Amino acid sequence: MTPRDERAVLEVTASSPTASGQQQQQQQQQQQGDTSTSNDDDDISRVYLIRHGDRFDYANPSWLVSARKNGVLVTDPPLSDLGHRQARETADYLALITKKRMDAAPSSTTGGEAVDSSPEGRDGDQWRRQDHNNHGVSKILVSPYLRVIQTACPTSAALNLPISIELGLSEAHATPGSVLPSPRDRFAYFPQIDTSYESLLHVEPTPGYKCRKTGQPCEAFAGRYTQRMGEFARRVEETYRGRTIVCFSHAASVALVAAFLKCTMRELKFAPCGVYELRRRGDGPWEMVTGGESNPHVTENAATTYPWGFGEKHFEEKKDGDTVPGDYFGSSEGIGLDYFVDE
Repeated sequence: MTPRDERAVLEVTASSPTASGQQQQQQQQQQQGDTSTSNDDDDISRVYLIRHGDRFDYANPSWLVSARKNGVLVTDPPLSDLGHRQARETADYLALITKKRMDAAPSSTTGGEAVDSSPEGRDGDQWRRQDHNNHGVSKILVSPYLRVIQTACPTSAALNLPISIELGLSEAHATPGSVLPSPRDRFAYFPQIDTSYESLLHVEPTPGYKCRKTGQPCEAFAGRYTQRMGEFARRVEETYRGRTIVCFSHAASVALVAAFLKCTMRELKFAPCGVYELRRRGDGPWEMVTGGESNPHVTENAATTYPWGFGEKHFEEKKDGDTVPGDYFGSSEGIGLDYFVDE
């Protein structure tokens, strides 16, 4: 592991005003390796949320023309060479910090994960050995888009866990149905994919809305996407209580961070291969351990794929007199940057 990776574990990246009440505590936790453990009656849930790396189409604008010429889905570009390097560096960083969590955990838990030794569950010792091999991580959930799958592959190898394609983590303006290749189709090129996995959530098209790039029915952005992130957060809480999962998604999934933290989206941004680490003790509130608005664990960035966040415009709808839906949606239903605060 490089000295840069070691330093990244100690750097405080949760610097946004939305986490201001927790910053001093977070800094202490990071500097100490966050070795705190829960009480006997607590269980710790942990989510690592990671954005994909640098996009090939942003680095090579001519790709769009070639993609259309060859019948390729233009909303599903691969990673650039830089993006692949960022993905490998992120896997190294994640393997390092999850191992530190696991090594710091008491023997009765694995990396903060509750161990099920009941007769109904798997054998306790077997589960401990498996979690040890996986650095205490239970699942890797990945958006079905190519650039995200590619970003997740090095982490899949580092943690010895398969990739579970999760439709609930799909990109904004997602086009439901068979437009994207299925997990079985992807498996031919990505054998890390677990084709038996069933998504926690499916994306539904919004009547009257079509993707500008594909012309296919799509989910209205940003309102319906924001609501999807809220529902996805609830399902993660129910399904993975007391466990650690890694989620690979897109820049807009800062809405998922806000859904967990019940905070505004106004100051949240997501860097390429940024890593948000969120933690919850028992039924208590979620807290941000590290933020993903920067990515100090990678050695290089490009100006074309930059830290992104929501603005007011993403929820503004068509102007008076328009006869077709505009590019954005949400304001008519009270969905905006403070949606999860209002909840």
